[in-house]
Formats: sequence, C-alpha cells, structure tokens
Amino acid sequence: MSKLSEKVKSFFDSKSSKTKVIIAVGLIGIFLILLSEIDIGSSSKKTEVTETDYAAYVSGLDSELSNLISSIDGVGNCRVMITLKNTSESVYAKNTENSENDSSYTQNTEYVIYDGENGDSPILLKENFPEIEGVAVVCSGGDNVAVREKIIQCVSALFNISSNRISVSKLSS
Repeated sequence: MSKLSEKVKSFFDSKSSKTKVIIAVGLIGIFLILLSEIDIGSSSKKTEVTETDYAAYVSGLDSELSNLISSIDGVGNCRVMITLKNTSESVYAKNTENSENDSSYTQNTEYVIYDGENGDSPILLKENFPEIEGVAVVCSGGDNVAVREKIIQCVSALFNISSNRISVSKLSS
C-alpha cells in the first residue's frame, strides 16, 4: 500500500502537466459513467397506471356534469349519476404471421414485447376509456319541459349518447 501512495505522490510531483490533464479527464469520465448507473430515487419513481380507478373516474364526470347542468337557466340544484357500459380497453401491439398450405391455413399472433426498466412488458398502442351507458339527472327545474330538453341536449352532445339513455327528473323538496 505504501508503494501505491508513493507512486501517486511522485505522479503529482512530476512536471508533466499534459499527462496529468489526460489522466484527470479519464478519471472524471469514469466517475461520470459510474454516476449515470446509480438509480436516483426521483427518476426510478415512474408511475404506471395498470388499473383505472373507475369510482374516481365516474365521480369526476358526475361532478363536472353536475356543475355544467347547474349553470343552465332554470335548473337549480342538481344531482347527476353516470353509469358505464364497460371497463377500459387496452390495445397492445401484435405481430401476426400467416402461413398457407394447399389444405390448411395457419395464423400465429404474438404480442410485441420490449425490455423496460421493470422487466419485459407489451407495447401499449392505446387505451380506450369506458363508454357511458346512461345518465340520470335530478334537479329542481326537472318538471319544466324546456329545462328538461336543454339538459337532454347538453348531455347527449357531451357523451354522444341517444336521448333515451338520459333521464331527467324533478328534485324532491
């Protein structure tokens, strides 16, 4: 160990500045390479959403729709309930290989996988949100035909659902 420390001292005592600069740059480069491999806490905290919280999704839609409908003239106090037709749908990338012989047809399909930081996972092309199945609106002005029509038109335009899937009723006093 003493021989190593003597060689280091003699290196720094020598007059060759060109060699010192080259070695210093090399050591800095090695240090930076090692530093890049260290996983810092903030960079490793990628948030992957694998399951959508449907209650929060519907609650947010209910709240936004309730605020919007309440702003329509004549509606008054308003409560809204939205029902979903299905859950979300994830569409992943696939490779499909077809082969055809004289008497048979074969199709092989497999998902495209990539090697990520958290292991192998399929490539997500798109995620479709759940479809709205129906909307119920209960409001103070629900007994007025003109108000009811405005609400039905608003909800139908927002969610692209037919008017028979929208119910508007008067809020009990």
